[in-house]
Amino acid sequence: MSNDFDVVVVGGGPSGFIAAIAAGRLGAKTLLIEKYGFLGGMPTGAALGPISPFHFGDEQVIKGIPQQFVDRMVELGGSTGHAKCTNPHGSGAYLCFYDRQVYKWAALQMVLEAGVTPLFHSFLSGTQTDGSGRVTGVTVTNKSGQATYRAKVVVDATGDADVAASAGAKHVLGRESDGAMQPGTMMFDMANVDSRALKAYMDDHLDEFEWATEIVPMRPFSEDLESNYFVGQGFRNLVSGAIDSGELKLARDTILFLTTTHPGVIHFNSTRVHNVNGTSAEDLTRAEIEARGQVMSLSKFLRKHIPRFEDAYLADTGIQIGIRETRHILGEYVLQGEDVMEGRKFDDAIARGYFPIDIHNVKGREGYVKGGGDWTDLQDSYDIPYRCLVPETVDGLVISGRSISATHQAMGSFRTQGGVMGIGHAAGTAAALAALSGVQPRDLDVSTLQAALEAEGASIRRDPEVAAQEKQRAQEAVAEALRQGRITGKYVQEAMGGAKAPRL
Repeated sequence: MSNDFDVVVVGGGPSGFIAAIAAGRLGAKTLLIEKYGFLGGMPTGAALGPISPFHFGDEQVIKGIPQQFVDRMVELGGSTGHAKCTNPHGSGAYLCFYDRQVYKWAALQMVLEAGVTPLFHSFLSGTQTDGSGRVTGVTVTNKSGQATYRAKVVVDATGDADVAASAGAKHVLGRESDGAMQPGTMMFDMANVDSRALKAYMDDHLDEFEWATEIVPMRPFSEDLESNYFVGQGFRNLVSGAIDSGELKLARDTILFLTTTHPGVIHFNSTRVHNVNGTSAEDLTRAEIEARGQVMSLSKFLRKHIPRFEDAYLADTGIQIGIRETRHILGEYVLQGEDVMEGRKFDDAIARGYFPIDIHNVKGREGYVKGGGDWTDLQDSYDIPYRCLVPETVDGLVISGRSISATHQAMGSFRTQGGVMGIGHAAGTAAALAALSGVQPRDLDVSTLQAALEAEGASIRRDPEVAAQEKQRAQEAVAEALRQGRITGKYVQEAMGGAKAPRL
């Protein structure tokens, strides 16, 4: 394999493999470096649940290559596509459920079809720079030893800004005021659950839940998949009592569970490890030990105390703890929390943000309560400026994913899968255009970048007519689901223009 490329993408997670596809499709000779033997990053390696919405309300704001990826998973029989949440609090407006093995295969198919060269089982061990500090390539360590790959432009899609930090790019770690970072979570699945009976129990005992939502499919999907979907967070009294007695080892005060594409399999986003620096091997080791202890304790507690889990068993865990936050690169612009909350627009927009600011409690067990975590709804969708992808001082480098230039609060919105996929589409496109035209990423003409993104179907600006059609379609889908009895209607929040469901 040649060691010279136009674009090298480091990291095969949702922002990385989308970036690689974008660069390859534009004709750039592209290398995609991934530490595991498969693509997907946190969604597949950390066993995440469904993809966060691509939507602000009912308006789809993430399209282009990310949507093409979702379509491919549906075609392969491994996804529901985007499905509407009747109560978006805690989940977002839509969720896209997927089979993790199909996710891996769909991503790899599309990467190969784009002419990208993948390199698996390879860890970043160094960044190459020239006399001016411009990034010229990366060094990796793998079973073959060490190898250096040269590039005209490198895309840092490591999630932790490892390439950028190695190159000396300015950055901050965690929250600006004190360096605190969102906690890590070991996700897991329980199988052999009577999910229909679990849903019926939730319907009849809403007083035990902080929030819950039913899911309305928006398109046909494989009959082999689960047909009914829901999300719940609760059992606070049971959890509190078990923690106080010492029976349950858990750093949360409630249990968050979701259905999956597999009948009888329930997914849990219910462990929490605080004070984890995801750039420290020692911290990650401690977190893995602590998180797996919580998984084993909670899975035992579920079988013993939670209705409909009597015959369940622990079926899967992430192969690593999920990390929500580490480094934030200082770029030509730092996206602020106010930009996100107020739905601000920018001339150099390359993607749109949509998700509420979702910050898990950095210190305690409590969820979205005063003094705990934060769930802040947005006034409107917002723009992500291209300047946030360009390091302030380092050339030859484009940042992708959750480590772009933004504050702790702003990152709490775009860190989800849909958000980083949209950023990845822009990062890969920018890297290819810069490499093929012989300019530095910071000197790239933004209008050319925006035109290339729109040519691939990305949504840079709102189309009011399309947005109105999407809202109408969603209302009709909810009404039809109610008529068919596929949902109870207990959790509907403004979907039919009615009163909001209570946030219990």
